[in-house]
Amino acid sequence: MRLFFVTITLGALLVWVAGCSEPTIDEGVLPFIVPTSTDADGGSWKTVVLKAATEISVPQPLATTSAAYQQELSDVKNGVLAATPEQNTAVNYWAYGAVLRWNQIARQLVAKYNVAPGYDYATGQTTPAESANPYAGAPYAARVYALLSVAQYDALVVAWRAKFQYNRPSLEQQGVISRAPVLDVPSYPSEDAAVAEVSCQVLAYLFPNEVAFLKAKATEHKQSRIWAGASVPSDVKAGEALAATLAAKVIDRAKVDRFGAANDPSNTWQTALAKATYDQKWTSLELPARAPILPLAGKVKTWYDSTSIAKLVPATPPATTSADFQKALSEVHDIAASRTRDQSRIASYWDNGPNTYSLSGLWNLLTEEFIRENGQNELRSARTYALLNRAMHDATTTSWRTQYTYFVPRPSQIDPTIKTATVIPNTPSYVSDRAAVSSTAATLLSYLFPSDATKLAAQATEASVSGLYAGIHYRFDTDEGTKLGTSIGQLAVAAAKADGAK
Repeated sequence: MRLFFVTITLGALLVWVAGCSEPTIDEGVLPFIVPTSTDADGGSWKTVVLKAATEISVPQPLATTSAAYQQELSDVKNGVLAATPEQNTAVNYWAYGAVLRWNQIARQLVAKYNVAPGYDYATGQTTPAESANPYAGAPYAARVYALLSVAQYDALVVAWRAKFQYNRPSLEQQGVISRAPVLDVPSYPSEDAAVAEVSCQVLAYLFPNEVAFLKAKATEHKQSRIWAGASVPSDVKAGEALAATLAAKVIDRAKVDRFGAANDPSNTWQTALAKATYDQKWTSLELPARAPILPLAGKVKTWYDSTSIAKLVPATPPATTSADFQKALSEVHDIAASRTRDQSRIASYWDNGPNTYSLSGLWNLLTEEFIRENGQNELRSARTYALLNRAMHDATTTSWRTQYTYFVPRPSQIDPTIKTATVIPNTPSYVSDRAAVSSTAATLLSYLFPSDATKLAAQATEASVSGLYAGIHYRFDTDEGTKLGTSIGQLAVAAAKADGAK
C-alpha cells in the first residue's frame, strides 16, 4: 500500500451552523488512516442482525479479462487523471474513513434533533414530537448509533466474505494510481458503497426529514471512490445492492424494537409512579411541570442478552428518611456550596444535554481517536462501533428502566437550596445514566484498546462523578450506575471474544 502525506489541521472541530436546514461538518483537513491489517477472515465474523454473512448472496462479478470490465478500468484511469478540484475535495473528505464519516453525520443529526418538545402556553399542553421530526434525546440517540453501527458492520462482513470469495484484484494491483489510501483487499464489492448505502437508508428511516441530504451524501461518497481510482462502477453497484438488502433487515428490526411507545402518549407512567414503593417520589422541576422524558424507553428491546440485563437492574436505593440518604444529600449540598472551577468544568463537559449529540455520541467521538491511532480498517472500525453502541444503548435502556421503576427525586427536589451547575434533566435521579453509559463504554473499549485502559478508566470515573458535581445526582446514583454499566460492558466484552475477530 502506498503511503499518503497530507497537511494536518490540528484542533479540527465539529461545527453546527445555526439556522441551516441540514447539518454542516467542518473537520478541517484530517490525516488519512493507513490500516494496519486487512482482516482477510472478516467474512466469517459473527454478524448481529444477519444469522451469518451467507444470508445475503453477492453475485459473481465479470472476469477482469472481459471487455466490459476493461472498459470500466480504462474509464476510471482516465477519470483519475482528469479529476476536478471539486471531485478531489470529495475524494479527500471520504478517504478519511467511510465508517467514521457516517458516524460524524449521525452525530450531527442527533444534535440537530436533540430538542425537547415545546410547551404550548395557550393550551397548557406539551407539544408532542412529530414523527418526521424525532426528539433525539439520550435514548433515541443511543438507538440511532446502535442501529447505524450494526448495519455498517453486518454489511461489511458480507462485503468481506464476497471480496475474498471472488478475489477481484484491487485497482492498485492493476496499475491505477489512486488519489487516496486504498486497502489492499479485493475491490469487489466496494466496502465504501456498502457503508454509504446502508448508512443512508438507516439514517433516512430514523430522520425522515433528512432524506434528500442523506441521499446526496451517499451519492457523493460512492462516486468519490471511482474518482479516487479505488473502485470501478460494478464494484460500487455490488456494494450498493448488498447494503440495500441488509438495510431492509435492520429497519425491520427497528420497527419492532418497542421504541415507538417510548413517548408514552397515554401517560401510563403515572400509573407506574403511583405503584412505585419509594417513600418520596419524583416530580418534574420544570416550569411549568412537564411529563418526563421518554418514560417507556426502558422497555425498548436490548441488543445483548435481555435476561441477563434484566437481572442487572439495581436494588431500591436508601429511603429519604435513612441516614445513608441524608449523608448522600448532604454531600450534594456541600459540593454545590463550594463547587470548584474544575468540578464545574467536569459537570459541563459530560452534561451533553439539548443540542448536543448526547453522551453516547461523545463516547463515539472519543472512540474515533482510538480507531485512528490503531489504524483500524473499515470492517474493524465498524466492529468497534457495533460492539460499543449496542452496549451503550443497553446501558441507556436499563438506566431508564431503573429510573422509572423507583422514581427517586432529584437532590434539589428534596433540598431546594442546592444550586445545580447544569440543567436538571426532566427524569428521576436513580440511577445515573452518565455513570452507566460511561462505565459501559470504558469497560468495552479497554478490552479493545488495552494500551489505553488507564486513560479510559479515568474518563469513565470523571464522567460518573460529573452528575454529583453538577448537583443533579446522589453518590448512590453514581455508584450503582457504575456497577450497572460495568456489568453491561462485560456482556459486550464476552460478545467481542466470541465473534471470531482476532
